[in-house]
Amino acid sequence: MTTPRYSDARWLAQRTHLTVPATVPKYVEGALRTDADLVMLDLEDSIPRGDDAMLRAGRDAIVRAMNELDWGRRLRFFRPRGSALDPSHEDIRDVVGRAAARVEGLVFPKVESAEELRAVDATLWAIEKDHGVREPIRVAVLIESVSAEERAFEIAAAPRVSALVFGAFDYFASLGMLDVAYAHDHPLVDAARARIAKAAASVGVPAIAEMTVRFPTKDKSEAERAAALAECRRDAERAKLFGFRGKWVGIPAQVPIVNEVFTLSDEAIAAAVASARIFLAAERAGRGATIVDGKMHDRANDRMARVLLSTAWATGKLDDATAGELGLDAAPAF
Repeated sequence: MTTPRYSDARWLAQRTHLTVPATVPKYVEGALRTDADLVMLDLEDSIPRGDDAMLRAGRDAIVRAMNELDWGRRLRFFRPRGSALDPSHEDIRDVVGRAAARVEGLVFPKVESAEELRAVDATLWAIEKDHGVREPIRVAVLIESVSAEERAFEIAAAPRVSALVFGAFDYFASLGMLDVAYAHDHPLVDAARARIAKAAASVGVPAIAEMTVRFPTKDKSEAERAAALAECRRDAERAKLFGFRGKWVGIPAQVPIVNEVFTLSDEAIAAAVASARIFLAAERAGRGATIVDGKMHDRANDRMARVLLSTAWATGKLDDATAGELGLDAAPAF
């Protein structure tokens, strides 16, 4: 017997969030030719403050991209300007009002409280009702300050949240340090990573790591490009160690590296299957634990294996027959 597969694995496989400026068509089209799991068209950082003409052009470009381009299985997201720059949510009202069901989510920046997200929820609910949108639009939340980090669990529990994204550079600026350079492994950055990962896990959504901003651009030497890609891999592996499920990227060349780091390996899946089978056999023999290679193997080990296996099954890397044999639940646990 097999159990039903998770309804839409794309929300679990958020390995890469590729962000591109909404106003540059060739970048948007290039992003949709990559293997990124989510593409975000940006209205926040890519629009100069007070440039209303460019803002209108950016909104128009997002609407065209949502309605006219082939996104494949990529999640279709955009980033509005946030509460400080757009308190009445005009970006959301305009873009979602014209693209309606084609928008699957938005990345909301500079979030400081759950109340902000409840206001976004109310705006989206009204638009969805007016346009007959049946699938709720999700919200990936950018955690970019010390105060947001402190409220991360409340923010994670707000309506529509699909991911918590760590904005590490803005976060570092919010610490108010003097003459201390940002470092990816700074103790306070790692402490924020830990809290964000735990908050995301508490509500069963992915934590998404910060962007590596040293890009392997064409103007760099071969050695410089290799160093930039190595830095991206290093950052991704550190984020994975903290429990993050994916990472922001800002250039297509980073996508395959991040996808590789956050894709479950066949070896890890095979080891988890073996672990789950061992515990099932122990239970059937009337034992709550057993010994494997001289170490106790109990329900906690089994739970860790099942977290991995349920996601592997949902994303198509574990066959239905094995999932049924192990009695996996339909909805993966984080």
